[in-house]
Amino acid sequence: MAGGASKVENDEVDPLVASLRRERAVLVLYPLFFLSGATGLTYQTLWARQLHLVFGTSTFAITTVLTAYMAGLAIGGFAMARYADRILRPMAAYGWIEAGIGLYALLFPALVGLATPLYLGLWRLAEPPPVLFGVLQFLVIGLLLLLPTALMGATLPLLARFATDRVSAAGDAVGRLYGLNTAGAVAGTFLCGFFLLPGIGLWWTTVLAAATNLALAGAALWAQHMARGAEGAAPDEDLSDPTFDPNLAIVGLATGLAGFSALTYEIAWTRVLGLVLGASVYAFSLMLLAFLLGIAIGGWGGGWASDRLLRGFGQRGLLVSLAALQVGVGLMSYGLLLLFPELPFLYVQLFDLFDAERSPALLWSVSMVVAVAVMTPPAVLMGASFPVAVRAVIGSGDALGGPVGRIYGFNTLGSLLGAGLAGFLFLPWIEIRGTVLLAVLVNFGAAVALLGWVAWSRKTRAEIPMVAGVSLLSVALVGVALWPASIEQAQRRQLLMTAGMYKYVSDLSERSREGVLRYTVEPYELLFYREGLSSVVTVARNKRTSNVWLANNGKVEASTTVDMPTQVLVSLLPFLFAEEREKALVIGLASGITAGSVTRIPEVEELTIVELEPAIERAARYFDEQNHGVLDDPRTRLIFNDGRNHLLLTSPASYDVIISEPSNPWISGVSNLFTQEFLAMGRRRLRPGGVWAQWVQMYGMGEDDLCSLLVTFADAYPHVALFMTVEDADLVMLGSERELLPDLERVRRVLGSEPGLSQELGRVGLDEPIALLSAWQMDREGIYQMCPKTRRNTDDNMRIEYAAPLNLHKATTRRNVERLLEFAQIPPQVRGVDDLIRLAGAYLWRKDFDRGLEALLLAMEHSEDEQAVALASRAREAWDGSAGWEPALRLAIRGGERLASEREELGQPWARWRVAMLRYLGEDVPEALLERARIRRDLDEDGDPTYELLRDPG
Repeated sequence: MAGGASKVENDEVDPLVASLRRERAVLVLYPLFFLSGATGLTYQTLWARQLHLVFGTSTFAITTVLTAYMAGLAIGGFAMARYADRILRPMAAYGWIEAGIGLYALLFPALVGLATPLYLGLWRLAEPPPVLFGVLQFLVIGLLLLLPTALMGATLPLLARFATDRVSAAGDAVGRLYGLNTAGAVAGTFLCGFFLLPGIGLWWTTVLAAATNLALAGAALWAQHMARGAEGAAPDEDLSDPTFDPNLAIVGLATGLAGFSALTYEIAWTRVLGLVLGASVYAFSLMLLAFLLGIAIGGWGGGWASDRLLRGFGQRGLLVSLAALQVGVGLMSYGLLLLFPELPFLYVQLFDLFDAERSPALLWSVSMVVAVAVMTPPAVLMGASFPVAVRAVIGSGDALGGPVGRIYGFNTLGSLLGAGLAGFLFLPWIEIRGTVLLAVLVNFGAAVALLGWVAWSRKTRAEIPMVAGVSLLSVALVGVALWPASIEQAQRRQLLMTAGMYKYVSDLSERSREGVLRYTVEPYELLFYREGLSSVVTVARNKRTSNVWLANNGKVEASTTVDMPTQVLVSLLPFLFAEEREKALVIGLASGITAGSVTRIPEVEELTIVELEPAIERAARYFDEQNHGVLDDPRTRLIFNDGRNHLLLTSPASYDVIISEPSNPWISGVSNLFTQEFLAMGRRRLRPGGVWAQWVQMYGMGEDDLCSLLVTFADAYPHVALFMTVEDADLVMLGSERELLPDLERVRRVLGSEPGLSQELGRVGLDEPIALLSAWQMDREGIYQMCPKTRRNTDDNMRIEYAAPLNLHKATTRRNVERLLEFAQIPPQVRGVDDLIRLAGAYLWRKDFDRGLEALLLAMEHSEDEQAVALASRAREAWDGSAGWEPALRLAIRGGERLASEREELGQPWARWRVAMLRYLGEDVPEALLERARIRRDLDEDGDPTYELLRDPG
């Protein structure tokens, strides 16, 4: 039985043989514990993702999942502390624990599915207030995570005694296990974040991790068999210290404070690095990897050093060293706090040095160097603190697993509190600088407590100057940190830190320090800055153009100039087709311009806006003139929640129009709003005849990425209409169960009867019906023709979240636009000659030369002969000398068989013009066309009058 044996097997085993067996089993244990760390971190990633799909990605939801996870680890550590030293077959018990974790992992998705109706039922029954709802979430998540995380937390104290053969080497054994397990977590972070999830998806990564756990279980049981006869042997008592006190509560307190500060630092550093490295899944993986790397190195080295400290300086030396480590962590973190404003410059320099635009691997290398520079050095000292603390309370081999479990439990409990308070209180209340400074003071407080305890308990005075020094240092550092800077200095620093270099570094014309400042600081006046719950929000005005923009973590999300067409059209286009208009939902507040456009529809009785970041509410006030004061409109209800979670909690058939305009789909968390499952859920929240409007970008993504988003949306609805709002940037997809035909007469009727809607469209130059229809690109079938073999974006494969960041600095926009226009259609309802001519003019104004020419050629097909010749001349004038000249010629050639260019009655002028186009392009000219044009085949360019027709087709 795993841990159930009450006595050692009766077979007598020679002590030397037993010792050799034990040594072999311990050698097997180390790689097993490494792999156990890899699977543990993998599960943390997998389970957090699956839970976020249900509970959302708000800061509250994310912190709740993390807190529940750590609570389980702490419970496991404390629980195993009571039994670890009494279990006679620890490797067998460890094997059964690994098997239990693996089997639970396979069941976890089904358990989430079973818990979801309970969660939704409780919400819809009472709709509790936010705090009570948060408690409800925590209870549900805790029930799901408690068992497997408690099992994970029990493994280190369970194995500590088995891996220790001598009491004098206990620190080294524990440090090695701790370091190896954390190193495995580093490997798990790297493999899961960069290969497994993007390669095989959530489910198969889960299967692989579970299979690894089951293999570990088998290997552990085999190792237990190898160690038969040595199972219950205690480590050799080769170190005696009569003054050693193993029951030091101060060590547990200090370890808890160290865990508290460590997680506080991690969350603060992640927020800072998110501003510099971005919010992609790769950036977050690299941050975690850098942090764990330091913990692993420190854990291994700290274990080795702790045994030597004990032999040389006794228990007092360990306590003083633990205090020194806390001071070191605090000083190093404080130094990094002062260096934060240099990180954007460092990132740009490394980006230039690595020539990171060439490949994603080089870009990751840049991010890794920055993350290691910030996180790894102090994390090394954090990692060393754990084995030093453990070594300070291990008095004998008979009580070895217990101290490890208690120290692990206190450390994890402190981490739990640090994660919760940093996310909910510290960052939004005292911002990043205040949060880091608070963590520094917690480190110093732990050091003062340890040194004070030593001085009091050992009746020595040597530590008193140390206590005074650390206390005075704390006061001095607080004074320096709080020394007021000028408003101008603070605003320049804030503009620099929120400049989004991770996104805009490739736009820099000069990558020197001065060039960075000229790009990020000098052109702008900072209007608003707030470090919110989930992001840093800024609003600034361009001093030259007066353009006002809003950014989240440095990524511009809204503006009063270039983004206006998208902000207005994504809102109003669905109202051109919706049967009913009473209830509307907008996902994403940003500047409020999109939501404000909805208020121009008089039939709207209730407008719900869902926004993830509460700080956006104040930021949107700077756009009141453009958003029509939407937040003060009595029809408006603002909800702070994750968009997906809000829809999950909403009853089916709740809205007539849903407008989804979140941030970019490559951003971790936001990507959940572009998956097949989310869109299917959204369709169920629409009333009959309702319309969903979805914004999609064309920049920073490859052709396959764009196609994946388009076909995923097309799969969700039987009727789809695709519009281009900004020619080199944005698309809007409409989906509905009813037809979404680009009907010119319907558009005219709606705009004619609704002056508010027409005026709003006039702000972006699209108040003319034909101009609005020129934004239409294709229907559902057109999307499938454009993207015939495309992998859909799902919750399981997370295709866009992992693929899109790979193209962040590649010039993909032009190719995406060309691909789209290659398959773009002319609205089939527009066939009148006058309407086609106006449509062609609208296309040419949008620089869509191919469809402009095609519309003119269609007009020729329906026109009289003389009018057709005049249209031919008009087409030539429209794209003469433009970038669309050659593509337009080629389109005329391709369409020659079916269009009026082959009609005999058009006469010699059109035929000669067509010959000129063919020769200009180097194409063969049919003999029949030469005869109609009455031009000799053997004339070269210099002697061929048809070349003059390129300038004068008459």
